[in-house]
Amino acid sequence: MKHRRATTTATTATAAALCSLSVTLLASCATTYDTSLATEQASTSTSSTLPAGTPEELLPRLLAEATGLSDLMQAGGDADGSAQRIQELWDAVKTEVNAHRPDLFFDFSSNVALSQRAVRFKRAADADKAARNLGVLVDAYLGG
Repeated sequence: MKHRRATTTATTATAAALCSLSVTLLASCATTYDTSLATEQASTSTSSTLPAGTPEELLPRLLAEATGLSDLMQAGGDADGSAQRIQELWDAVKTEVNAHRPDLFFDFSSNVALSQRAVRFKRAADADKAARNLGVLVDAYLGG
């Protein structure tokens, strides 16, 4: 019984010493910042300007971009650029859509997101599905 307590006490003391040593070692590590990296990042940042126009002008452009996305993906074209344009067109028009047809807002957002995921995961079928759904939504918005 005494031997077991001594072993437990020694193990506890060893663990405490290791923890203390670890804390001391970690505290002594210095953090070094390379300021040239921060300068380079700041100089290469870009800003995006949203397309301007009415929903009647922008939604057909969004639909045209979404309709061509699947073929662009399959041809190895700039699908990322197309997905970015789809998102920018949606960002430019979503406030108007929400103000005039809030019932369509969630479905528009979901299908724009589906087109983004289609590109990210290289799923042309999802791009086709998003384009079909966006076609119905654009028709509902512009026709209603």
